[in-house]
Amino acid sequence: MSFASDLAQILAQPTSIVGIGNTLRGDDAVGCFIADQLAATLPHNTTHQVINVEDVIENHVFRIADSAAKHVLLIDAVQGSGQETGSLVLGRLADMEASGGYSTHKLALAMAGELLERHGKPVYLLGIAAENIDFGLQMTQNIQDSAAAVIALVAKHAGGSQ
Repeated sequence: MSFASDLAQILAQPTSIVGIGNTLRGDDAVGCFIADQLAATLPHNTTHQVINVEDVIENHVFRIADSAAKHVLLIDAVQGSGQETGSLVLGRLADMEASGGYSTHKLALAMAGELLERHGKPVYLLGIAAENIDFGLQMTQNIQDSAAAVIALVAKHAGGSQ
């Protein structure tokens, strides 16, 4: 399967699309950026919900667990994947965590994922390989380009216009 077809399969069911990141830390802001753009792009009658949780998913996990969504798609910057900046990874969070995990928000994300799985919601991580997550920097161009591609793909498969 390809990245686009895997994403389409996830979004074929009502999905909580969750942007994660810290807007003050360069490339780490990408999940928040994507969530904000999708919230503005997707139609109001969509079966998907978009939430920008910033770096505190634990504050939103029960709302996500109690939602009508069948799947949870976490969008976050990743490091240590060995991939080029801006590269995309997609898979079950539990599988990615078992292989060492890549998210820049490991502990909170792992705990939230476990709780959501216990509520019967498969949890997926769409990661974007980050270059720099230092404070005070802007997102790099490769990350911005990847964010635009993700926004277009998610909007296409989730009923938005892009």
